Parts: sequence; C-alpha cells; structure tokens
Amino acid sequence: MVSLRGLTLTAARPRIIVPLFARDPAALCPLAKAASADPAADLVELRLDPLPADEFLNALALVRGIVDKPLVVTIRTRAEGGELALTPDAYAAHCRALLARGGVDVLDIEWRACGAFRAELRDAAHAAGAAALFSEHHFDATPATDAMADTLTGMADAGADIAKLAVMPRCAADAARLLLATAQAAAQRPGKALITMSMGRDGAVTRYCGGAFGSAATFGTLSAASAPGQPPVTLLKEKLILGEDL
Repeated sequence: MVSLRGLTLTAARPRIIVPLFARDPAALCPLAKAASADPAADLVELRLDPLPADEFLNALALVRGIVDKPLVVTIRTRAEGGELALTPDAYAAHCRALLARGGVDVLDIEWRACGAFRAELRDAAHAAGAAALFSEHHFDATPATDAMADTLTGMADAGADIAKLAVMPRCAADAARLLLATAQAAAQRPGKALITMSMGRDGAVTRYCGGAFGSAATFGTLSAASAPGQPPVTLLKEKLILGEDL
C-alpha cells in the first residue's frame, strides 16, 4: 500500500490526478493554484517535458511552493509520447537533479526509455523519500492482454511502488482487454498500486471504472489534457466508480 502525504492509493478508492501541462513556466502558477484549490484533485502531476530543460528545477520549486498535495513529477520523453527527446543518460541526470532539489512525492520513471537506469532511479527516489512509479505508454495500439499483465507484474517485481500502463485502443474490445490485464495483475500482485488506462474515445470508460478492476488512480484535467481522452476533473469526480461501492 502506498501512502503519500497521508493519502493512500487503493483501487477501492481511486484517486484523481490532475496534470499541470504548460509550455511557458509563467503559466504553471495559475494552473498550480487551481489544482491546489480544487477539492476533486487528490494528486497533482507536474509534466516538465513541455518546458525548456533548464527550467525544470525552477518549475518544481514554483509548483511545490503552491501545491501541498502529493506531487508526481514527470519528464515524458518523446519515445513515450512526450515532448522531449532525451538519451537515457540525460533523462536519468534530470531525474537525479529533481530528486536532489526536493519536493518530489512520486517520481515517474519510464520503464522502457530509462533502460539500465531503472534500479538506480528507483533507489534514488526512495533515498529522497519519494515513491517510484514505473510507467509504460503505447500510443499506437494495445498490446496482447498477457503482455500487458506481464508488464505490470514485471514493474512490481522490479520494485515499483506504483506500476502505470497507458495504451491506445483501436476498438472497444481493446479497452476491455486493458481492464482484464489490470485485473489479472492486481490478482497476481495484491497490495501493489496500479494505474492503468486506455486512451482516446474508445478507452474513455476505463478512466471511470478502472478501480473496479484494480487501478488505484485516474487522470482528470482542469485545463489542457496531457494525454488523449482525459476528461474534465468535475465530470470525472461525478461519474467515478469506486471499487468500495461494488
């Protein structure tokens, strides 16, 4: 079970994560204030990749000074659907610098893109008092069901505090398979925090009902979406299905 500033991640009560996504550092301030004030936002994600790399530490300091909710810090590389092309070495160096700066509650560590640095960044996150979130994204398709379940359990076995998987469906059945893979992984690794979603229109339902299948959090927007299919946080809060209610 993962606890972040007193907030527990559990599929019985899925949490709502609000991403801060801006290409201008000045635009982060009003976004951070809105996320901090909105009671529907349980966690906040700072997406750094839209910003210049030399602004990362200042952006973290700015947002941390406003937001007292659990803060997920993410550099989404282009290889994983993000804005920034980084070598594994450069990616790891930025992550280490952010952890050293302080204020990170959860560090997003890209499962594939960071390659040989997975274990090092996991340990660095823990040493800094942060949870390690391993993530993988497929923006072109939905992998085989067993492959998705294996990815999630593999992340768990590699020491992730949180295992995240996002996929793109080509039909409604793909979204259903993502939920099936989530349920399989949750059964195989009980107590491990999972975050899963199927993106786009066909996958939208998974953002509302994921808790019933083992996903402990979902993403909702206050302004710009950071991935296809993210609903407004108010709508998500209204329609979110809680596992504890089933």
